[in-house]
Amino acid sequence: MEVVEFKVRLHCKACEKAVRKSLLKINGVKCVEIDMKSSKITVLGYIDRKAVVKAIHKTGRRAESWPTSSVSCPRDDYFSPRLPKGFRCIIPRCGVQKFEK
Repeated sequence: MEVVEFKVRLHCKACEKAVRKSLLKINGVKCVEIDMKSSKITVLGYIDRKAVVKAIHKTGRRAESWPTSSVSCPRDDYFSPRLPKGFRCIIPRCGVQKFEK
């Protein structure tokens, strides 16, 4: 599981909705958090960074890496990702999950 962060300038709620919709179509994406004030998009999941950038570009936006761009999370019996402060998942199944071995 990986958390990737990008700086993307969004002007309105329609821009935010388009980017969120595009990102949630990517296989492996579990959560998307968008902070319009700081122009920060945080994505959680088993993802390829290039796929995330490509999905953002398809909406007509430019994605730049956030200074602390990726955090790898350990995989234990119970997974509790270390998420950035204020990160809320929009998909209810995120959070503590039990992995089958």
